[in-house]
Amino acid sequence: MSVLPSHDIALVVDGMAYLGWTSVEVGRAIDSASGTFALELASKERTDAQEWDIADGVACEIRLGGAVLLTGYVDSVDRFIDPEARGIRLRGRDKAADLVDCSAVHKPGSWSGRRLEDIARDLLAPFSIPLEVAGDTSPPFRKFALQQGETVFAAIERMARYRGLVAWSPGDGRLVIGNPDSGLRSGRISEGENVIAAEASRDMSERFSDYLVKGQASGDDRRSGKAVAQAKGSATDPEVTRYRPLLVIGEEQADVASLSRRAAWEAAVRSGRSKPVSVTLPGWFDDAGKPWQPGTRAACRLQSLRVDADLLVQRVTMSRDAERGTLTELELVPPEAWSQLREKEPAQ
Repeated sequence: MSVLPSHDIALVVDGMAYLGWTSVEVGRAIDSASGTFALELASKERTDAQEWDIADGVACEIRLGGAVLLTGYVDSVDRFIDPEARGIRLRGRDKAADLVDCSAVHKPGSWSGRRLEDIARDLLAPFSIPLEVAGDTSPPFRKFALQQGETVFAAIERMARYRGLVAWSPGDGRLVIGNPDSGLRSGRISEGENVIAAEASRDMSERFSDYLVKGQASGDDRRSGKAVAQAKGSATDPEVTRYRPLLVIGEEQADVASLSRRAAWEAAVRSGRSKPVSVTLPGWFDDAGKPWQPGTRAACRLQSLRVDADLLVQRVTMSRDAERGTLTELELVPPEAWSQLREKEPAQ
């Protein structure tokens, strides 16, 4: 395969690169288990595209120059003719799509004394999907059992939540478990410079002024009765200026420190998720000349929207068509929207 142009999306199947698509859309996100692509080539005249030997289910790569955007499979192939045009239309997803679609099947279906990454690799092995772990997965699970009918991704995501981590697909054929915020700076988004359109939302409906988390811990020789039964933690959101309290009942066997962390987490995550920003930019590349990447941070300076902050890119959609040209649409949120807290494992 020869060097591919840096300005055009290529579908690569069995070493053959298919180029010249009249419509392109490639999406990747940390809040989605699998990246997606949609390609179309339509022409008024008959072209070689009608003869392209691309089958549904075939393994493929989506490339932009030397960068691999997605490694996965073609889900569907449509060939069409109408009075205006004839052509071919493809849709597909990265390899993690199988983890979303397929049930978790493993004998005996439970593990004892194994770490998260050991169990995840057992589940990923039949799909030939490698695992990357970037976070603390300790301690080993005393026991972890698959739930009847759950998918592979749902089982791995459930384990990740118990360790305060996130599972996601970067699109290149791997599954990653860790913190989706890489902390890397990808570029600057500035009104009047590189912004075609932008929208910033503020939604106070799921935010509260005071968070009170109550729990109950086991007593011992030093702690008993009222001190144990009334363990609680609290946090406030200073941006909520009217009285809006929220009481959360925490898990059993909790102490004041863990309940306080839960309260602070509730306040931070609800605040972050209430301030999404969407931006449409020309082209496909960030300030470093690389395709925009989910999990990176961008300096957003949008005066008309009252946005002046470093935000986390949670979704990237790259597109090209005859009407709008070559665009990148970003969904961004404050980094605290993706902070994680370990969930309590259910009793086995």
